[in-house]
Amino acid sequence: QTVAYIASFVPGRPVKWVASRKEDFTSTVIAHGMRIRMKIGAKKDGKLVAMKATLYHSTGAYADTGVNIAQGAAHSSTGPYEVPNCHLEAYSVYTNTPPVGAYRAYGYQYSHFALERLMSILARKLNMDEFELREKNYLGEGKENALGEKMWKMHGDVKKCTDLVKKAIFSKPKPKEDERYFYGRGFAAIVKGPKGAPNSSKGCYIKFNIDGSVSINMGGAEVGQGLRTVVKQVTAEALKIPPEKVRVYTEIDTQFSPWEWQTIGSMFTVQGGRAIVRAAERLIQKLKQNAAYALRCDIDMLDYDGEYVFLKSDPSVRISVPEIVRGYMHDDGITVGEVLQATADARLPRYSLPDPKTGQGNMGVDYTFGAQGCEIRIDKKTGEIIVDHFASAFDVGQVINPVQIRGQVVGGVMMGIGATLYEELKFDKDGRIINPHFKTYRFPTIEDTPKKQTVEFVETPDEIGPFGARGIGEHPVIGVAPAILNAIYDAIGVDFYRIPITPDLIKKVIEEKKKQKTEVS
Repeated sequence: QTVAYIASFVPGRPVKWVASRKEDFTSTVIAHGMRIRMKIGAKKDGKLVAMKATLYHSTGAYADTGVNIAQGAAHSSTGPYEVPNCHLEAYSVYTNTPPVGAYRAYGYQYSHFALERLMSILARKLNMDEFELREKNYLGEGKENALGEKMWKMHGDVKKCTDLVKKAIFSKPKPKEDERYFYGRGFAAIVKGPKGAPNSSKGCYIKFNIDGSVSINMGGAEVGQGLRTVVKQVTAEALKIPPEKVRVYTEIDTQFSPWEWQTIGSMFTVQGGRAIVRAAERLIQKLKQNAAYALRCDIDMLDYDGEYVFLKSDPSVRISVPEIVRGYMHDDGITVGEVLQATADARLPRYSLPDPKTGQGNMGVDYTFGAQGCEIRIDKKTGEIIVDHFASAFDVGQVINPVQIRGQVVGGVMMGIGATLYEELKFDKDGRIINPHFKTYRFPTIEDTPKKQTVEFVETPDEIGPFGARGIGEHPVIGVAPAILNAIYDAIGVDFYRIPITPDLIKKVIEEKKKQKTEVS
């Protein structure tokens, strides 16, 4: 980037820098590595009483995002459970490796990995059903998380999500081991709030056009998550017009676009949607005021239906939106009212920095709960792990676009499968990447997708997001690894505590178990 920037000063020459595959691997930011030591304590009846966790995050040579990732991982260490006594520490450690960047779930997946593995292990030690253990400790209305935030009904229902995954994965008997495969099933529960800064906000500009259509400009970046579609739908709903009448301005330029803190952290639908609704409310108020001038009445006497502003007492007395887009012009040319345009911004309410002494505070505010589970097969000869069925359920408050939200979940699950079973950067003793190409860096392809993906949603209305919606962008990644590793234990009776779990590793464990069995017999 630096070289390209300098070269751009050469007059008359367009500049483009294209990295080779090796350069891309070695000179750009990479995903995270984290080592976690976690203990949980519970009573004999399964009620959690304490947790102690120390997390070490490898930030690479620079710490651009490292501290925030470590903080997010520590804050989420207790996951969707109420744990009254916690000591949670996280360290972002400099290492002689490429620096890390933002990665979907931003640290939450690592603490959930340790936690959900421990919850399944604890259930075995207590000789207790793992669902009963989890449900006994789930956060719910009136309970507090590790940050000291009280949960309300609007935060969602993790129990309902759990029931949906249980029905999809655990309602039928598990297939019995045969000559070729071991079979296993696993589960994980999750929670995540939008992750940003207390002063993070998103801006919005909306205007009515002369034909009654609407143009909207926002600073959020479309990176494949479907931002434009959500903006179009929320705007249309807020202004009571068809989505096809909304034009979303997509050319982002920080010099001209409305303010946008960052498009990260599962925040856009919640924050951006709030900004759209606020701008739309201001626009409708201006619309009614213009109509009040035209119809010579008080503004409180008017209503609006998307096409007309009309008298509540007599809807036949009305004026169309295009007639008052630029104000209202009397017969003599005198114009009153305002041009129909409005701006607004929004941030998460009550969002705070952590207390310097306790580390607690309002740093989640708007939580999305979920549950994930899977059915797997393990090939006895090759050690290959095949995910046959993966189920996810999230309480998203309000589904805005059914097709798009399913795509978010399916894609997130595949990303999680990649991290769990395939993807691994390898380094030499000096921190150099030794597999900077796709010949030795394995990632999932279409052939590795689960044969079946069940995606379900619970809709407990939220009070912060637009029309009750909550964020969902990162959440599908979080429970994938612990669910698969819990399924591996269910299949072969071996606990793993790190990822990725490769076929060679599984094959080695299977051979060792065979050897031990032979020696005993």
